[in-house]
Amino acid sequence: MTHRMGFLTALVFLAIPLNSAAVAKDWVAKVVSVEGTIEAQLAGQEVWQTAKVGDTYYPGDTVRVPQWRAAIVLSNETIIRLDRGTIITFTKVEEEKPAWLNIVEGIVHFISRVRLRLNVTTPFVNAFVEGTEFVIQVERGNINQTRVWVIEGRVRVQNQHGSLVLIQDQAAVAKEGQAPLRLDFRLRDAVQWALYYPPLIDTRTEMLTGPNQQTLEGALAMYHGGDLLLALRQLDAVSPDQRDTPFYNLRAGLLLSVGRVERARDDIAQSMALDPSNGVALALHSIIDLAQNEKEAALEKARKAVKHTPDSPVTHMALSYAQQAAFDIDLALESSQEATRLAPKNGLAWARVSELWLSKGYLDESLEAADKAVAKNPDLSRTQTVLGFAALTQAKIKRGRKAFEKAIELDSADPLPRLGLGLAKIKKSDLAEGRREIEIAASLDPNNSLIRSYLGKAYYEERRDPGPSYPLDFSEELPKSLSGSQFALAKEFDPQDPTPYFYDAIRKQSINRPVEALQDLRKSIELNDNRAVYRSRLLLDEDHAARSATIGRIYSDLGFQQRALVEG
Repeated sequence: MTHRMGFLTALVFLAIPLNSAAVAKDWVAKVVSVEGTIEAQLAGQEVWQTAKVGDTYYPGDTVRVPQWRAAIVLSNETIIRLDRGTIITFTKVEEEKPAWLNIVEGIVHFISRVRLRLNVTTPFVNAFVEGTEFVIQVERGNINQTRVWVIEGRVRVQNQHGSLVLIQDQAAVAKEGQAPLRLDFRLRDAVQWALYYPPLIDTRTEMLTGPNQQTLEGALAMYHGGDLLLALRQLDAVSPDQRDTPFYNLRAGLLLSVGRVERARDDIAQSMALDPSNGVALALHSIIDLAQNEKEAALEKARKAVKHTPDSPVTHMALSYAQQAAFDIDLALESSQEATRLAPKNGLAWARVSELWLSKGYLDESLEAADKAVAKNPDLSRTQTVLGFAALTQAKIKRGRKAFEKAIELDSADPLPRLGLGLAKIKKSDLAEGRREIEIAASLDPNNSLIRSYLGKAYYEERRDPGPSYPLDFSEELPKSLSGSQFALAKEFDPQDPTPYFYDAIRKQSINRPVEALQDLRKSIELNDNRAVYRSRLLLDEDHAARSATIGRIYSDLGFQQRALVEG
């Protein structure tokens, strides 16, 4: 297989089981997210065509991701997130048979909830899957091996030399010619390539200076025209001896927008080397730390960024994100308001103000700021997203849904409008469609605690916990329920958010585990004043009342009738 530009290349063959009514004309895959470029070659043709979100594909079609990332939903509701260099071919559909996926090289993240088995083959090990979330990476060259990380559920990894059964929080590696061996599991290592980094730079208002001003403005014009690849190529053409701090900061921001964190780190380091007091570079580094759950480091860098460059809206917005992650909503709001004072036309800054008013429960102020954000820059996904959430909290579901759909159109890789669209659909009693949107959101940002909480709640409402359908030779302990697994992940990603503890308490009470439910509920009450974005103070106060009533029911279940009466 030819390796181009040193990128990972993967060749994936899929045979997707459809229901008995399926015929050849039914689509087997749909594109739901594109970062950079995705191309398709239709069956029987030789020409590659640019693909876009919403395109559907059929048996015999081939899709490749030459740059950055993409997400595809299969017709059996499996979601695959593909890293750069991946090529997939959809092969002949066979009814009532498992989906087969052959990965020659590359990395793929799966969310599969289908009852039919999903089988994955690689050069060094095969994986047999049922209703789970996992990551597979195949490495070729100096190291010939396959690594498998199980985020939740169950996977059997097997080759001619041996086999292992992996459950949640377990991983394995199979080197060429060797049996699979267990690995220490670090979730961030498995999904770091898939994380989402929120934007800091409103490129329409960014002031560009220096000898490269014309080149940088030309690159921004290409970016606004929807061609990020061409914009980066123009930046790459700048002579190394002409690259200054505005150049490195801008390119790092654009690279983060498509998840290329290692290249962004290099540019940030170069920027800092040229100007150690460069606050914008520190702000970008703070956002990287935050996305990777290094909250204390993020806050420290953001504070330094503001100290070094107090007149930049970028540094104050980075500080607002770090302060929010530390649950200091008041200070976060002040930082975002300072960003709007410094740059009144900055749409991202107004979007931050809207988010934080919403977190405090000031719904009218949130909607007003969201309207300003959209007025300043309607072509930013984040401005449309905050408008959608602000509308949703005031029961303006139609307006909110329209804003979320616009946000997805502008940036299909942003997980928050997918979450919002899912909640909007659920509010209109379309639970299955809403849950699918939230699953896509989880695929776009696997470490997001808030998304995991709402995905767990959707699974709970659907009663989609797995039954005893695993093969008998899968002798290890059965995995947790789908909802319970999501709540556990949410607690791991953000231990200070009360939301997953509250929802998990309700789940445990419903399956007759009142002692554990009581523990989770008390933890939720302890964290009641903590909140994540889009969890307003008003909603948390309402949750506090709900928690008190729920505690009363749990004490009643435990036989403590008098205590139940007091708590109620």
